[in-house]
Amino acid sequence: MLECNNISITRGDKRIIQNLSFAANKGEFIVLLGENGAGKSTLLSAICDDIDCSGEILLDGKPMREYAPQTLATQRAMLLQNNRVNFAFSAAELIAMGRYPYNETTQTQAYQVNSIITQMALEPLADRDVTVLSGGEFQRVQFARCIAQLNAHKKQTTGKLMLLDEPTSALDLHHQHATLSKAKLFAQQGNTVIAVLHDLNLASLYADRVLLLHQGNICHDGNPQDVLRPEVLQPIYRAGMQINLHPSFQIPMIFSEPLIGASNA
Repeated sequence: MLECNNISITRGDKRIIQNLSFAANKGEFIVLLGENGAGKSTLLSAICDDIDCSGEILLDGKPMREYAPQTLATQRAMLLQNNRVNFAFSAAELIAMGRYPYNETTQTQAYQVNSIITQMALEPLADRDVTVLSGGEFQRVQFARCIAQLNAHKKQTTGKLMLLDEPTSALDLHHQHATLSKAKLFAQQGNTVIAVLHDLNLASLYADRVLLLHQGNICHDGNPQDVLRPEVLQPIYRAGMQINLHPSFQIPMIFSEPLIGASNA
């Protein structure tokens, strides 16, 4: 579905991404991992065409930039890491912005938005000014806007691309799982989700595939069991780790160790 071929990105005099290539298939939930500055958010921005890059990005075999903007807006959506707005829209109005690529009546749009608000349990926030929401509340509303843009509230939706840059960074435990469960279900319907996460255990719980980035390229690509191993992670994160299997799901759970007194401090 998505192909990135020999992507390179330079900012100023620094090369952020260097000849990076990977393909993402329909039905995959892919998590990008790596230390700060590894290029994870930059890669998502390139896929979203927010920054210039060399190389080739294809969606369903066609260069991304050859799509009409309105068509692409219904096929690809991104949740930004820093996405605050300065205008006093209500949460419902912000979610409705995701419906702009669709030619639908005001009544149909309102029905779709109300359906999403109900699905995402956002009724208490629907009429509130988004500029006064907490960081987590606003993040949930912006995720719902992505859901609206991709028709992700409909079970028959397939072939779409959802890009999530740290979608759980401001969320409490319940809403972390609610957000990633919704994204996982969306992928399982035949769509593709690529998410940047810093929580290794959430990556293990939800990812079908993990891409571990280091110094602007992919150093490991595989399922969580293959990538989330001490000998792989410790050199990248420069921290001691113990890894045990989750008692219910038999997947790796990571226990990090404090740097105080450690040889790698």
